[in-house]
Amino acid sequence: EWPLRPGDDGGLKLLQITDTGHGIRKEDMPIVCERFTTSKLKTFADLRTINTHGFRGEALASISHVSHVTIQTKTAYDKCAWTAHYKDGKLHPKKPGMSAD
Repeated sequence: EWPLRPGDDGGLKLLQITDTGHGIRKEDMPIVCERFTTSKLKTFADLRTINTHGFRGEALASISHVSHVTIQTKTAYDKCAWTAHYKDGKLHPKKPGMSAD
């Protein structure tokens, strides 16, 4: 989904993407916006079995280099959702002086 709302200036102020996947595991959050990161490939042989065409996580690296990215995610196994902020492909604290964890 790519909902644009009044006041978003056509996506220049806010572009919200909702992915209907399975969520991102907390331990994967530090690398989510690094280049070539994907959850679809665990082994080389997995290249032959990709059969989904959802939002490509690999795009997050590019997006994080040209905008401020906030990811909020929850897997079925998590008791709560996790929120992380990214800048230039790296996990970044929400405010200066704060921990990125």
